[in-house]
Amino acid sequence: MRSKEDLFHLVQAMSKSEKRYFVLDAKKSGRSDSRYLALFDAVNNQEEYDEEPLKKKFAANLSSDKAYLYEAILRSMRDYRSQSSKAAQVKERLMDARYLYERGLYDQSTERIAEAKAMAAELEDQFTLLEINREEQVSLFDRRARVQLEHIETLNEERERTLKAIDEELKYLDLYYRLLLELYRDFNPNDENRVETMKKQLPLELLNSENKPSSLQAMRRYLQCNMVYYNILGDMDNVYAYSRKAVEWWEELPMIKEEEFHRYINEIANLVNCCYKLEDKKNEAQEWYERLKNEKSSGNLHNQKVIFRYISLSKLLYHLNKNEFSDANKLLPEIIEGMNKFGLKKNIVLAGNIVTVYFLVGDFHNCIKWVDHIVKTMKTSGRLDIHRIIRIYKIISFYELDKYEQLDLEIRSAFRFYKANENSQESIEETVLNVYLKPIFNAPVNEFKSSVRTLRQYLSELKQQPNTENLLGLDELMIWANTKLK
Repeated sequence: MRSKEDLFHLVQAMSKSEKRYFVLDAKKSGRSDSRYLALFDAVNNQEEYDEEPLKKKFAANLSSDKAYLYEAILRSMRDYRSQSSKAAQVKERLMDARYLYERGLYDQSTERIAEAKAMAAELEDQFTLLEINREEQVSLFDRRARVQLEHIETLNEERERTLKAIDEELKYLDLYYRLLLELYRDFNPNDENRVETMKKQLPLELLNSENKPSSLQAMRRYLQCNMVYYNILGDMDNVYAYSRKAVEWWEELPMIKEEEFHRYINEIANLVNCCYKLEDKKNEAQEWYERLKNEKSSGNLHNQKVIFRYISLSKLLYHLNKNEFSDANKLLPEIIEGMNKFGLKKNIVLAGNIVTVYFLVGDFHNCIKWVDHIVKTMKTSGRLDIHRIIRIYKIISFYELDKYEQLDLEIRSAFRFYKANENSQESIEETVLNVYLKPIFNAPVNEFKSSVRTLRQYLSELKQQPNTENLLGLDELMIWANTKLK
C-alpha cells in the first residue's frame, strides 16, 4: 500500500531534466493549468513533506490527484528512459510485436521480435531472451504458420542454453546474498567454528576456478562472490584482485556498462574502497575516480550525483579510519558544496560523517550546527544509530564550549529521545551519558582525570565484547577521552 509520502519521494528523486520532460509532456495535452501539474509544482517546492497546505489547496480530491500524478510521472519516465535505455526498447518492441500480431500483421510482428531478440542478446539479458523465445513459439503456432521441424529444434536449443545461463546466474546470485549476510553479521575470520559452519552451510565449491561459470552475467556474480568471501576472511589482496576483475568485466562490455552505468559506479566504488585499505594501492583510488569522472555516461547529472556520493564517502572514511582527521576536515568544504549541488543535504551517512569529523578536530560550533541539521531534517528510520550517537557529540560540544545551560537542556532532550527510541534495556549511549559523562562534567579538578579514565576503561572493555567492534562512536569517544587525559 502506497504511503502518503511516496509521491513526494518520487518527485524529489527526479533529476532536473526528468522534471522538465514531465512538465513538457504533460503540457502537450493543452491543459497546462491542470490540477495534477499544480500539485506537481506544489510537491516539488516542498523541502519536507507537509500534507496540510496540500489539503487546503486541493481539498477533498488530494488523494485521487496524488494517485493520478504518481502514475502520470511513471508513464512519462518510461517514455523518457526509452530514448536511451536498450532494455526499455526491448520491452517496447515486444509490446509492439504483440500489437501487430493481434492486428494480423504477422510478418511485421516477427520483425519486431527479431529486433528485440538481437538487443536482448547484446545485453546478455537471459530472462528477456526466455520471454522472447516463448513469444516466438506461441506466435508461430497460434497463427498456424508453416513451421519446419528445424525451426522448432533451433528454438528449443536456444531455450535450453538460456535456461542453463539463468540457472547459473541464479546460483551465484543466491550465494552472493548469503555471503553478504555473513559479512553484515560482523563475521570473525579468527572464529574457526564459524568458518567451518559457513563452509558446511554454503556451496563454496562454486568459488573454485575450475567451476567458473560460462555465462557472462553469472561470471559477474562469480567475481562478486569471491570478492565478498575474501572480505569475510580479511584477505584484502584477494578482495582487490576480484574487485579489479569485476570492474574489467564491465570494461569489456561497453553496451551493458552504458545500460547499467549505476551498477558500474558501484563496482568502481567497491574497488576504490579496497584501494584505500591497501597502502600500496592508495594512489590508484584517485586514478579510478578520475577515470570514472571522464566516462561518457558521467555527463548525466544523476550519475554525477551517484559518483559524488560513493567517492566522497570513500575518501572521508579512508582518512577517518587512518586517524587523519585534519585531512578529513580539509575535504569537508568540497563535500558540503557537492551535497548542496546534488541535493544530498539530507543524506544521513554523509552528514553523520561530517558531524564526526568536526567533533574529532574540535570544531564544536560546526559539530552542533550539523547535528541540528540532522535532527531537524532527517528521520530516524534506517539509521537510528547515527541519530543516537550524534546527540552525545552535541552534548560534549556544549561542554567543551562552556555552554552549561544548553548542556543541561541537551542532556534532558537526549534522554527523552533515547526513551522514545529504545526497544528494551538501557542503551550504550544512555550508559555513557548517565554513568560516565555526567560525572566528568561535574567532576572537581582533582577528580577529572580519574573520571575520564573510568570512561576510557568502560569503552575499552566494550570494544572487547562480541559484536561491538563496529559499534558507532566507540572509537571517537575513546579519542576524545585520550585527548582530555593529555
